[in-house]
Amino acid sequence: ATVVDVAEGAGVSTSTVSAVMNGEWNVTEIQKKLSVCCVLTVAIILGLQCVGDVYAGGPSGADGTIDLRVMRLPSPIATGVEAQVSRRIIREFVRKYPQYNLAPSDFPRLEGMVDQGPLMSIATGVPPHGIYVNFRQSSTYINHGFLVPLEVLLARVLSDNAMTRETDEQGNWLEDPTPAEIENALSKIRERVEDPAWPVVYRKADTAGRAGIPTGRHVWALPYTHLAMAMLYRRDVFHEAGLDPERAPQTWDEMMEYSRRIRESRSGNFGIMFGTGPVVSWWVYSFLVSKGVEYVRQDEDGNWHAAFNTMDAAEAIYYILRLVHEEFETEDGRKLRGVAFAPLGGGPEMGLKWNRGEIGMRFEYLSYEFTQNINPALVGVAPVPSPPGGRSASEINCQMYGVFSGAPPEQQLGVMRYIWFLTGEYTEAIRTRTFVDAGYGQFLDPATLERHGFHDVAQRVPEEWRRTMEEAFEGGVPEPYGRDTQQVYSYVDDPINFALQRPELLDLPKEDALSRIKVQLDRAAARVDEHMLGELSERDLMIRNFVGGIALFIIIALFVTTITFTWRGFTREEQNLGDRPSFSKLRYAYLMLVPGLALVLFVRYLPLILGIPLALMDYQLAIESQFVGLGNFAKILYDPRFWASMARTFYYVLLVVGLGFWPPILVAILLDEVPTTTLKYIFRTIFYLPTIISGIIMVFLWRQFYDSSESGVLNQIVMSVNHLGPVGGTLVRLILVACWLSLIGFVFSCSIKLKELSWPVRTAIGAFSLALLGATLWPLLSAYIGPDELVIMARGLDPDQVRGWSGVGSYLAGFIGRFDIEPLGWIEDPGMAMVCVVIPMVWASAGPGCII
Repeated sequence: ATVVDVAEGAGVSTSTVSAVMNGEWNVTEIQKKLSVCCVLTVAIILGLQCVGDVYAGGPSGADGTIDLRVMRLPSPIATGVEAQVSRRIIREFVRKYPQYNLAPSDFPRLEGMVDQGPLMSIATGVPPHGIYVNFRQSSTYINHGFLVPLEVLLARVLSDNAMTRETDEQGNWLEDPTPAEIENALSKIRERVEDPAWPVVYRKADTAGRAGIPTGRHVWALPYTHLAMAMLYRRDVFHEAGLDPERAPQTWDEMMEYSRRIRESRSGNFGIMFGTGPVVSWWVYSFLVSKGVEYVRQDEDGNWHAAFNTMDAAEAIYYILRLVHEEFETEDGRKLRGVAFAPLGGGPEMGLKWNRGEIGMRFEYLSYEFTQNINPALVGVAPVPSPPGGRSASEINCQMYGVFSGAPPEQQLGVMRYIWFLTGEYTEAIRTRTFVDAGYGQFLDPATLERHGFHDVAQRVPEEWRRTMEEAFEGGVPEPYGRDTQQVYSYVDDPINFALQRPELLDLPKEDALSRIKVQLDRAAARVDEHMLGELSERDLMIRNFVGGIALFIIIALFVTTITFTWRGFTREEQNLGDRPSFSKLRYAYLMLVPGLALVLFVRYLPLILGIPLALMDYQLAIESQFVGLGNFAKILYDPRFWASMARTFYYVLLVVGLGFWPPILVAILLDEVPTTTLKYIFRTIFYLPTIISGIIMVFLWRQFYDSSESGVLNQIVMSVNHLGPVGGTLVRLILVACWLSLIGFVFSCSIKLKELSWPVRTAIGAFSLALLGATLWPLLSAYIGPDELVIMARGLDPDQVRGWSGVGSYLAGFIGRFDIEPLGWIEDPGMAMVCVVIPMVWASAGPGCII
């Protein structure tokens, strides 16, 4: 209908539009059709411009209301009591301020990237006006100029002077609030923020003074929910283990004892759970802060430094290591290892085991306003246990809203009104009334219930919940919130994972184990100061810039050399073809190439050209970018994570090429040797079937294969050989070794006998077979070298018995006797994860490869 309206407005008939859209091309109508195309193009451009104006934050909607895009609004299909509360608050806000229209702001998220949503939305020009801010991301938002000081905005909202809320035609404020009004607004904000969170909320920007960043201390975001980490425990699991279901462990020693009792009570039970691997330092943050550890600390000059390299941190990591790996003996003589369920990266299995009653304790956020929807008869709440020589402490966090600095003034005022309404007493009364009416009053803060007249409900709140929340906020430590702390977890992960991957540390004297962990903490802290916080001398910066310049020159030289070599190669081929035809003879060919060439230039080369200046800039989305020259190259070349990522990338490529390219060729050769046509088609069909399987089905299929428990498909297959006796186990080992060596010999023979292949291909096949042989002999070489000093010292081994030919003999002796295979971790094992990722890809793509 819009197309027809636009066409008729341009004097083009509806029949002509219909003919164009239906493809009824008539020579006599060409001129009219071209005019319609022009009109439609203009209409589309104008329509996109209107849409762009709306998404860019145009001040008014179609009905004259002001649109406010706010993050974390409730889903319209959510039925939980918290969603009901949020929707009721929004309705009350719109009724009080009918000039505003609240709209959700969200953006697709990448797997493993938690906070990139608002950054991506800002970069694409569709920013939220009200930004959700958490502690660890707050510094990034402040230092990059995304947030507006809220005390100034609130002073405009509360001011009696209407001119402070008016703007001129250029969008500039007509008047500013007075210092007294700003101070009054600041004091009102202070009343709504808990003491532990105030240093996070009210502080200076680390980039203060830079263009676009206000100087001095400011309130950058306002909490609407206060969170504290507490310990939840299952009363039924405690009762089953013979523990008092009304008493949680008070100290680390009691937690270890409770966890061991739970571990031995029933197969599959664990005392406590937390994730390991990536962001393990967040999962175990409560253990570290209970020992008084800070991840980063700000000095008197406002500079941030790593502060986690202390002996207290080493003590906490040693205790975590004990929870995961320490062996203990049960009352009936069994030996068990570890009391913690610690899967790699956490994962959904943690929630399943908790709900099934297989976990005794866990750490969980509790809200000061709304504790949690849990059954107090089944789940108890307690403060984090205190360590030896320490005190109970837990992580403090807040859900906060800030105002985007790039939003128009009307949206800024609207979001500030929404934030102030959301955190006010009227909203608190709405929330309290709704929870009480829904039967969840006993999950609220008792003081809040008393304040709003629900004295009888406040009496039903369990005393342990009241005490837990009071102690948590009294001794709470904010989650890291300093400069660039979004990345600090990855640095603190390294020493913790170092310890967790070396259970032999428990065999050392405790002082030696702590000193080794302390060394790793010192190294990680030095990397934080150098790479994350950029603490370098002028001389180091000069050297790095010089090295970065050389690297940039090499990159440009390689690029120019490659282009030149390719251009000359095509030129020689053209010369071999003879005289070049004239342009007039090839004009239609060039014309047909234009769309494809334009598409390639637009999709590939235009972003590359536009992105080249970014390599030389400290690029900013909301404030002015700064030229840093070769600083980015210098920084990345001296970052060990870059080279580690490069090494993993080459390893991945080697696996994909080695397993994904050569096996299909060998399978194709074998398929060609199948004697009958019928069998050829049967085998080709079998090899091709994985290709047509849905990717989702393939993911779940291989996920079940890689299950690290005893019920995993691959683990069941591998562990089935444990039923063989000593003789059978030895024969199976020898047969497997013989098959593997035969495969290597077959691959090597292909490089000699397949004379129809070119010599580079045959050389590559031979090199691949030699690489397989090297990987096969590597365990023998490792056995000859022997274990490192840590293992020898921890286990009290004789170096002469575990190195040299004695080590090789011990390794070969392992091929004799029965199997005793434990469940393999597969994708949870750092040494096997990459191979496990590649194998499903090869399995799914080998069919088309071998057929081709």
